[in-house]
Amino acid sequence: MRLRARRGDSVPLQRGFALIALLALAALISAFLIASALNLTSAGNSNEREDRNMSALRKAKAALIAYAASEQWQLYKTPGTYFQPGALPCPDQDDDGDGDCTGSTSFSMIGRVPFKTLGIDDLRDASGERLWYALSHDFRKMQCPSANCTTINSDTLGQLTVSGMAPATQVVAIVFAPGEPLDLRAVGGPLQDRIAGHNSPTNYLENFNLGDNIHFTFTSTGLPTDTSNDRLLVITQADLMAAVEPVVAARIERDIKPLLRDYFNKWGAYPYPVPFGAGPPVLQSAYLGTSAQTHGLLPLKDDPTTFTWASAAVTQLVGHPLQTGTPVVTSSSCTINSSPLRAVCQINYDLSNNDRPVIVLEIFLGNANVVFADTPSGTPAPDDMTKITMVDNNGNPLATGVYGQWSFVSPPFPPTRTFVARPNGGTLTYIGRLQPAASNGRQVTITVLLPSPATNYLPIISSDPGTNPNGAWFIANQWYKQTYYAVSPGYAPGGVPLNSPATCSPLPATPACLRVNNLPAPFNNKGVILVLAGRALNGSSRPSGTLANYLEGANLSAATDTTPYVYEHRAGAPTAINDRVVVVSP
Repeated sequence: MRLRARRGDSVPLQRGFALIALLALAALISAFLIASALNLTSAGNSNEREDRNMSALRKAKAALIAYAASEQWQLYKTPGTYFQPGALPCPDQDDDGDGDCTGSTSFSMIGRVPFKTLGIDDLRDASGERLWYALSHDFRKMQCPSANCTTINSDTLGQLTVSGMAPATQVVAIVFAPGEPLDLRAVGGPLQDRIAGHNSPTNYLENFNLGDNIHFTFTSTGLPTDTSNDRLLVITQADLMAAVEPVVAARIERDIKPLLRDYFNKWGAYPYPVPFGAGPPVLQSAYLGTSAQTHGLLPLKDDPTTFTWASAAVTQLVGHPLQTGTPVVTSSSCTINSSPLRAVCQINYDLSNNDRPVIVLEIFLGNANVVFADTPSGTPAPDDMTKITMVDNNGNPLATGVYGQWSFVSPPFPPTRTFVARPNGGTLTYIGRLQPAASNGRQVTITVLLPSPATNYLPIISSDPGTNPNGAWFIANQWYKQTYYAVSPGYAPGGVPLNSPATCSPLPATPACLRVNNLPAPFNNKGVILVLAGRALNGSSRPSGTLANYLEGANLSAATDTTPYVYEHRAGAPTAINDRVVVVSP
């Protein structure tokens, strides 16, 4: 007899298989969800660590660049020195937060970010480690002035190199997030022991080579690996100079412009520029202006043999109302002698024994229009004739009256002394009446002790903060090698009457003013300008004798023109032009 299931009843075996299938599916779904959650959590943690690392690195980079461009920041943290645009603090080499400029002064440096020197938070990476920092030697901030001072300007290049995923050369500085310590013994490296070697970079950073201790090389990786987990961020020269050069232009406006005006106030004109020629001379002593030159470089020559007393001459004021008799100066000759510096003039005069001529003795300065000369110091007051000695034809001193050796008392004739600055140098002038011809054998030799102009240069040429407190940074760091100088003919030596306000007419009149585009109007009435060329935009190395490696746009055209009147200030993208114009006058 066959048994049959009633309609509507389920088979127990089928129900068992269905339940197993449902449970398996639920398990698979749960496993998938758990794995996905774990993966998302891992990816999220990785992204979070990367964000924390990069955030800390960007903050450190911004602080370093700000330090390089901030006068107040530098001087507050490094007192007893002068502002050095572009300088960066030394790394922290003992983990106390302060920069340590110790060790060799000729090497690049590596250590931690000096957060106390920078005045920022104690930045740390995602693993809790303080950031590390490598610095090119030529950009270190030292106690200046000193023998170890660096020279930093738009031509100073970095000495660090990065290879790998993000290669870079001539890097100024690098900041690092070192990550957790690694065991690199399997690949020939160290076990990074950050307790025993707390201040050693090998226990924090991977894939670097200190080479000759100047040119460091580092390797960047796209993602952390078992053998390299450093994250790094570079500071290139372009990064640094983008912040520093506007500050330098502003400092030229504030510090250097008044020093140029000091020269004009003394001499009635601006000095002739140095021809650009083969490019900026290496030595400051070669920066000598050239007559009739109106554009080039600043004449900052500091050689004491350049600005000198050039010559002297004697003339007679014939018919002067205070001469006596009918004297005639028959001959005269003058020399400039050294040790001590003096003008010596021999004067012969005759006719009768009582003849007393009135003479003008002029002593001329030379080369004041091709250097930043100062008017001679130490010259006597107009009524002080103690710098004068006179002897007769036998070498005997002349008798001394109320007015010294120049003259007897009757009739009174006080001698005078004046100094007049002229665009070509200036003249020291004595006017007086000689003693009677018979009293000195009809011959007199006059000796005038002269102040040495060898040290009479204006402060603008000096790198000593004691002499040039505002502009020493400009000379010491050789920013003058990137500073072009242009003068309207109306402001050049001989262009205007002495001691008259310099004038020039808008283009195209003569003498023509300079025109500077992209500055606030009026832009066509400039007498003297300085152009900060900035870093090279065409990738060329400098110094260079090619103006196109310094100037762009209208400035390049003006620099190669015989009538260089039209210039332009940087506007727009710095990839096209980065020249910044400072108007000196008016």
